[in-house]
Amino acid sequence: MLVLAAAVLATAAGCGSIETYAAKVNGEVIGEEELQSELEAILDNRAYVTQIEENFQGPEGQGALGAGNKTFTTAFVAALLDRQISFELIEQEVRRRNITVTDADRRSATEDLDQTFGPEVVAAFPASYTDRLVEDFARVAALERALTGTGVSDEEVRRFYESNAALFRQQSCSRHILVPTLEAASAIRARIDAGEDFAAIARAESTDRGGQGGGSAAQGGDLGCQPRNTFVPEFQAALDALTPGQVSAPVQTQFGFHVIQLVERRDVPLEEAAPLIRRQLEQQAAGQGAVARFVNDAVGDAEITVNPRYGSFEKGDTPGVRPPPGVGGPPVTAEVPLPLQPPPAP
Repeated sequence: MLVLAAAVLATAAGCGSIETYAAKVNGEVIGEEELQSELEAILDNRAYVTQIEENFQGPEGQGALGAGNKTFTTAFVAALLDRQISFELIEQEVRRRNITVTDADRRSATEDLDQTFGPEVVAAFPASYTDRLVEDFARVAALERALTGTGVSDEEVRRFYESNAALFRQQSCSRHILVPTLEAASAIRARIDAGEDFAAIARAESTDRGGQGGGSAAQGGDLGCQPRNTFVPEFQAALDALTPGQVSAPVQTQFGFHVIQLVERRDVPLEEAAPLIRRQLEQQAAGQGAVARFVNDAVGDAEITVNPRYGSFEKGDTPGVRPPPGVGGPPVTAEVPLPLQPPPAP
């Protein structure tokens, strides 16, 4: 079972007392309504759906979106529920150990979400759903700290910040649109000069759609704030020549032709950089995978039941939720319809 935030399927989980269930984990209920509301939150976030479609692949090559309106494939729903079960096991262990989830854990979780999916994508989720995600990932950080016995002091964070000043001074915050030809890049530059929205063009036209977070296209071309010499030389030289707000002429690199905009140059203060520094130092001290190993071990002893509508839970060497078989074909032909009405207000 995959647990951590590297995959696009980062989701929330919880327990409740409602009668209909999606899964039961050691007697705690993951409600069917909870699963449906999460699917709705995902479906309403167009940029996130784009990331999922480009990165998700089911066990038999299935995509995420079904053929019908407002549907997901059963393979995607099973993967989502599998992730919820993982988070439920983590939450139960945090309670059992009486682990305190700190504000620093929540700040790190927020930074991790923004780094993984892009701040524009995260901002497009309902606030109540984002809060759930932050709590889930904060519990992961807290449990990892407890499992490994690692902790990073404020003084260690400060020393790292001061010893690596170049990483945090004069960072360039930028965005770009990547296309395959000079003609396409020149046409895009002309559209921007004529007043069209840079982010909207990036979402529609940019070919930067790969990578773990789905590339920058889904984020309106946003590349975040980066220290110097982060990019390939041709891109970096063009970026260095810009003033805030200025848009470059087409720039060719080995990836294609870029239209680049410098948003701002700024120093990142210690208080802003601290959550990411702390998380990095903790991971370096502990090594990766402590929570993933815990979940894989916990599954063996856990009592897990999945509503047959969503499949079944199998243990063994590769534990997880298996989608129900498709009718007259592979699982990609079977779909779970979503309610068309909006989810209830939190």
